[in-house]
Amino acid sequence: MSELESRIKEIAKKEGVALVGIASKERLLDAPASGNPEYLLPSTLSVISLAMSVDKDIVKDFLGKKDWLSHGDDRKEMARALFTISDKLTLFLRDNGFEAVTVGVNNNYRPEGGTTDVSEMTEFIPDFAHRYGAVAAGIGRLGWSGNVLHPEYGSLLELGSILTSAELEPDPLMEENPCDQCKMCSFVCPVEMISKKESKHVRVAGIDEEIALKKPNTCCWIGCTGYQGLSVDGKWSNWSPYRLGSDLPDEKKEWDILNNNLLKVDPLMTYQENGDLRKATFDPDWRFATVCGNCRGVCWPDRMVRMENMRLLTGSGVVVLSPDGQHIIANDEIIELETPFLVKVAMLKKDYQSAINGSLEIGEAVTPMDKAVLTHLFG
Repeated sequence: MSELESRIKEIAKKEGVALVGIASKERLLDAPASGNPEYLLPSTLSVISLAMSVDKDIVKDFLGKKDWLSHGDDRKEMARALFTISDKLTLFLRDNGFEAVTVGVNNNYRPEGGTTDVSEMTEFIPDFAHRYGAVAAGIGRLGWSGNVLHPEYGSLLELGSILTSAELEPDPLMEENPCDQCKMCSFVCPVEMISKKESKHVRVAGIDEEIALKKPNTCCWIGCTGYQGLSVDGKWSNWSPYRLGSDLPDEKKEWDILNNNLLKVDPLMTYQENGDLRKATFDPDWRFATVCGNCRGVCWPDRMVRMENMRLLTGSGVVVLSPDGQHIIANDEIIELETPFLVKVAMLKKDYQSAINGSLEIGEAVTPMDKAVLTHLFG
């Protein structure tokens, strides 16, 4: 290892990164399109991959419906740290005469059909997929869910990447895949994005990864964004109180049209920080109120713990929106109310009636959608 590689890893570790690895451009030649680093930096010769682990205790409380917002706060802190560390490494490389760019959190997508409007996209191909960089740099391997897995951290990783024209020595690839294909990730998605049986193959750095066959990317948006929080069997939900009010689509085109229509009326899409996650991440007033990510959250290294996580989630109940703006677990009869946003919102019937007659105060909601819905319902 040269002095340059040693210094890069020293800086990353000193700043709190759990894992750091280096990949050569050649290792990504066989990766899917989003694994091509030359899209962002044509002179790329190497990719530096970073990983930080989210707090396990916070994840456990998130899965068990004990604490909604702390997990998002933790993820926001990780994103802010990865931006900061990546920027330091980028400046270090530039000071040493190389080109380098920080890859943003995968919320920036390549134009589709000439548009950069997320509400008109269907594929959501990131500028550079951190997960492919991580596999090529020896950080981890792709699990059944398609998330990056590590023997010590499972899939509880936040990833970052730096692309550079420096020709760096690549790290060894991870030979053994930590994923034992337990497929518990398939059972914790409310929209059943991840197949329990069918698979496909993805090639990265000469490694043939077998991952689950998935529904269209727009299906994931509908579940993880929270347009459909209720599980198919109706027995549990993620942290979203919203429902589509109709059966889930069967065909890709139907998923795509539905998601585009939902995005066009979503109050979040008009929020001032939308589309600029870097800016939002450093905004102290912005709250990352994630409602899902269950496929990653349940996937811990120990199989028995994964089973416990899955049971914890699927036995945690159904989330509804309270008139005070909180997401709470239903403990009484639920009513589903129409909204102008192409989704229904679930509330406790008694709370809705109390809010209507003025005996229950309307509170300050966290998300733009919740705020707009409460305004629509109660003025």
